[in-house]
Amino acid sequence: MERKSGRIRRVKYGPITLAILAALSASLALAEDFKTINGKEYKNATVSRVEADGLVLKTKSGILKVYFVELPKEVQERFHYNAATVAAQSRESANVAATSGIEGLPPFSVELKDEVLNALKMTDRLDALYKGGCSSAEFIDAAVPIESVFINLLKKLSKGDPRRDLFANTFEAYQQLVLAMKAYEQSGGQRPDATIAAAGLRKHLLTRILEGNMTPEEKNVYYAWRKATETDR
Repeated sequence: MERKSGRIRRVKYGPITLAILAALSASLALAEDFKTINGKEYKNATVSRVEADGLVLKTKSGILKVYFVELPKEVQERFHYNAATVAAQSRESANVAATSGIEGLPPFSVELKDEVLNALKMTDRLDALYKGGCSSAEFIDAAVPIESVFINLLKKLSKGDPRRDLFANTFEAYQQLVLAMKAYEQSGGQRPDATIAAAGLRKHLLTRILEGNMTPEEKNVYYAWRKATETDR
């Protein structure tokens, strides 16, 4: 697992207007704290880019994206978040890339769906270890058998299926976390909370897709992720 660098694809959106950029130019250079509606905090974060659906933050542990739907209303208003515009962009993305979206995909068999969901639940132990302050060595010991489960399941999933891509991308985030944990242990700084948050987001999205109960906001996040992966190819 240590040899696999993994890759976390980041969502890309069209540029915002020059007027908004001019209005925000002063605040983008200042480090500040951000807190999501669920209580997640990002300390001393610098806003490196404002996108239609969220903020790209730069922290000591890396670069990450926080979506406006996760942030308080006052932060949304400060950065001119327009939910209607984002929803329209999401619908457009869904129409353009319907074959790679979640609508119209053939359902997994009950057995395969349960296998994938169980594999995702296995990573809950990795989340708990990280939150408990484990070392990278302890994390790797727990992750190696889970990685084998993911690799074997990938062989059962059809190439080109976006659910397969999201499944693989989920564990790639945990692989990337190992590298970030090692870097933290060697040089200090902040623990790589952003990396494990990325893994958790992908795990959550795939779980909701398989269970068939995604909210409109979760679909927006999924389609934005999918659009970014298609751009990267």
